[in-house]
Amino acid sequence: MAMAQEDLLTADLLPGNVRDAADPARLPLLITAASLALAGYVGYPLHRRAGVVESVASPGGRYFWLRSGGVREVTRVQVCGVEVPTSGYALESALMGRVLSRGEAWPFTGRYSRGVSPTPQVVEDTGELLVTYDAGWVTPGQKDLDAALVVDLPGDLQLAAQMVVGALVHGDGAEEAVSESIGGTSLTRATDEDGQLPAVPARARRLVARYRRPRQGGV
Repeated sequence: MAMAQEDLLTADLLPGNVRDAADPARLPLLITAASLALAGYVGYPLHRRAGVVESVASPGGRYFWLRSGGVREVTRVQVCGVEVPTSGYALESALMGRVLSRGEAWPFTGRYSRGVSPTPQVVEDTGELLVTYDAGWVTPGQKDLDAALVVDLPGDLQLAAQMVVGALVHGDGAEEAVSESIGGTSLTRATDEDGQLPAVPARARRLVARYRRPRQGGV
């Protein structure tokens, strides 16, 4: 079975006790499920993506936050259809997707109060602020699909993925999983009755805590 681009591991990278305990026919599915569950936990796809176009909800001020973390490069910013020069902004935090304005404040996008002097009230995505960027890391799954690529997925993410596969193989994960779409990619989030993510073991959560993005639409 061919690997998926989202796969954070190959079977060869799994500990022997996990690999040997798994049904070989199901192992590729377990790796993909674990990879998507981990991406769901951190809040954005982890595989390398180029040319992502995102309409950003902006609170105004010097910063806005992209919905994705692991941003490699911001290639274009448009405000109300007008392109901002690259000298006018900087990717201040690649990990958190935080973009700094080097000039005027980013515009507020959303609803204003009514009256003679409207004031910003509720931040919403109005389509006024469009950002194009590259994000994520080359995964073993992408390398399997394109031998010319070089895997640069951080080791802590790969180790966390090993832990999630181990939890699924040994029955320590949740009984239920829900799917959602983040950045155009379907992510699987294994949850318990309280909406937690037991398929992502506590050790794995601690390992990837620095990658996690707030689940609030990038604001």
